[in-house]
Amino acid sequence: MQRIFFFFKFFVWFSLRNLRQHPGRALTVLVGIALGAAVFTSVRLSIHASLDSFNRSMELISGRADRVLVRPGGRVPEQLVAELLKHPLIETVSPLLSIYIRPRRPNSDPFFLIGVDPILDRSFRSWQIAGKSSEETDSWLKLLKDPYTLIIAERLARDHQWQAGDYIYLENAQRTAQFQIAGTMASQGLALAEGGRVALTDIATFQEFTGEYGRVDRIDLRFKPGVADRDLAAIRKILPDGVILSSPLAARESGRGMIRAYQLNLSILSFASLFVGMFLVYSLVALNAASRRHELAVLRSTGGSSYLLLLVFLAEGAFFGIGGWIVAIPVSTFLVKYLLHGVSQTISTLFVRVQVDTISLGVWEIALSFGVTVLISVLAALQPAREAMQVSPKEALAVSQHGMCTKKSSRNLALTGLVSIILVLPLSRLPGVLGVPLPGYFAFILLFVGFSLLIPSLLVHMGNWFSPLIGRFAGVTAYLAARYVRDSGTRTAVSVGALLTAVAMFASLVIMIHSFRQTVEIWAYQTISGDLFLTPKLNEINQFRQPISAPVADWFQGLGDELDFDIVPNRRYFLSYDNFPFEFEALDLDVFLKYSDFFWMEGEPDRIRPRLRRGEGVIISEVFSNRTGLMVGDTFSTRIETSLVELPVLGVVRDYRTQGGVVFYSLEQFKARYHDPHWSGLRVFFRDRNQDLEAAVADLRKKIVERWGGDLDMISGEALRASILRVFDETFAVTTVLLLIALVIAALGITTTLTVLVLERSRQLNMLFAIGADFGQIRSMIFWEAAFMVVAGELAGIVCGFILSYLLVYVINRQSFGWTFLYGVDWGALGMSLPLIILTALAAALPAIKMVFRQPPAMLLRE
Repeated sequence: MQRIFFFFKFFVWFSLRNLRQHPGRALTVLVGIALGAAVFTSVRLSIHASLDSFNRSMELISGRADRVLVRPGGRVPEQLVAELLKHPLIETVSPLLSIYIRPRRPNSDPFFLIGVDPILDRSFRSWQIAGKSSEETDSWLKLLKDPYTLIIAERLARDHQWQAGDYIYLENAQRTAQFQIAGTMASQGLALAEGGRVALTDIATFQEFTGEYGRVDRIDLRFKPGVADRDLAAIRKILPDGVILSSPLAARESGRGMIRAYQLNLSILSFASLFVGMFLVYSLVALNAASRRHELAVLRSTGGSSYLLLLVFLAEGAFFGIGGWIVAIPVSTFLVKYLLHGVSQTISTLFVRVQVDTISLGVWEIALSFGVTVLISVLAALQPAREAMQVSPKEALAVSQHGMCTKKSSRNLALTGLVSIILVLPLSRLPGVLGVPLPGYFAFILLFVGFSLLIPSLLVHMGNWFSPLIGRFAGVTAYLAARYVRDSGTRTAVSVGALLTAVAMFASLVIMIHSFRQTVEIWAYQTISGDLFLTPKLNEINQFRQPISAPVADWFQGLGDELDFDIVPNRRYFLSYDNFPFEFEALDLDVFLKYSDFFWMEGEPDRIRPRLRRGEGVIISEVFSNRTGLMVGDTFSTRIETSLVELPVLGVVRDYRTQGGVVFYSLEQFKARYHDPHWSGLRVFFRDRNQDLEAAVADLRKKIVERWGGDLDMISGEALRASILRVFDETFAVTTVLLLIALVIAALGITTTLTVLVLERSRQLNMLFAIGADFGQIRSMIFWEAAFMVVAGELAGIVCGFILSYLLVYVINRQSFGWTFLYGVDWGALGMSLPLIILTALAAALPAIKMVFRQPPAMLLRE
């Protein structure tokens, strides 16, 4: 204990006192570390809040069921409830229906309506009526006695300013009806599902409101004590065709898997900002170790051990980590407000719907954020600390020391860097581990390490090659700057490495986003083609479970000949294949292929199209193929309602629809071979493609509204494709913010390095002044040093970024999400942004330039 106390006392006396004398340096490093830690913490908090919200909703809605009965793509007969209640293995059951509905008012948001049997369901899901009076607590009985009554969560009541006794109009795909609010649920249990935007009604009212008579979404089961999995065969024997026993949390597990893949990718990206901040710590600790070398020798000569010096400089790194993390906490509270919206919106768009209402800062997240930040800072200080412990006591007798004596060969570092870069290729070809692209991430890190080790050699060669040329055109100050950067050692290389990391991340993500966007754009205009898309209202949010009514379908077929257009009806089912969610879409391929086409990847389209029309097989999306392992020639098998569908895979296509993969099949052949699936939507193609399509679409929409009012949701093809691209841009908005922060931290690295170099060479610079150089020439030399560092970092970063973009497009995205893109480079964006990065980094040199003559030259020369 006494040794620990002595060490802290010594650390305060030796290190903190020195940092207090140079507050600008310490503040710069603290800001850099704080930004990196704030980004890392905010991203993880945002994703965990979304994941926790999703988990909580799924668990609250699933309740305490042991198993659930479902029919993939369809609904379960309600008469099974009575039969199951008599079964000797089953203790109790509860039927359940759910749907998203909305108030009948402009721009109202949907909320989640659950239909239950209030008596049977009480043992499955917990919810409590708000209020203390007997009338309030007994309000749930009105669900049984009075039709079209509901109980709403307190959060939903506050949002709409509803209260018990109010009459409200609600609408779904089938109809609009008036409901009376019987009471409110206290903010606990089921009332917390969907972020509190939830309501309960009696199952009979639900069925009448939606038209789902005699059918339920699922039946929850509770078994008697002692029932094992082997006993479930007796229950399966009484189930109708297509009804299966499933885990109550199967949907939760598939959704969690997709969210966690997104979480890992965004966490790695946010870690880049912290990684760039690591260079700042290295630079300052290296400065302290180099500039105080004589003091270290004196300490060694007076009995200080080499391990004491090692621990002191490691403690400096830890100090910056702890201080940066403390500063990061208030920054995180501001940043998380922006990131939470962007992250939750992206998860809702790409994977599963989430409603985030609270953010909880768990002990694990605090510990992880603190541990990663401090660990990164200590690792950054390790190399300077090791050099410090090698100081010999005899150096105390030397008159002066300028920097560390140990110097690694740039050639050896370059060879190590080349080996690291070469290893990236075999690593990138290894498969992911449990769906996580771990080899890809290792290749990712190894690439940065390799290029960072190449930097010293790059600076040496740039100084040798360009110093005579640039000296001839830009003068002696540029020549001296090039020579000094060449000879400046590891510290300059480290700051260039920080800029390299930020530029590589920037360039690779610009390339990946451009590649992704141009591929999505081709897909949208090729496969998501059509002049007008229609579906029953609120059908998309309810996964297209409500079919278009027969009168609407007949009316459209008759109107097509009158207005000279063709329709492509479809039916979309949201299913699961080995716990991987996917969408089965049956559509009229004859008309679709007349106006559009798929975005083919594998297979010969000219041979596949006729077979696809004849119903001889299916085509699957790239995502579905990568995540399930099914390839061309394999057999696709799934159960849809009462039918078992088993068909060969004919081809693989690109498809960027969200929430899993897609399987396509002929609607007519599905109806002929299996059952009538009914239409869940349709798209319209006008036969005359040379007419004013915008006017034709407007005229058709007018006729639809006149005939069917607001029963159908409509969107023009142009608006739909524009919304797809807008969602894409919004999805990557978070990525852009993280990149900008990484670039800011890299600019701080340039500032720190140049300041360090100026302070280290203050006597040299003033000696130049004494022998005839003026202030402008010396400042010009500092500026040229910054220019060389920035150009070196930019060049290496661009090369590293191109390789990194390949890893992102063809390895990490494929293993994480299952999709790849057509590789393309946005030369315009890179051409405009990279000079801006150079100017920003050069602007970071201004503080160092101002410090050149902070003290009078005569005073320094006298010393």
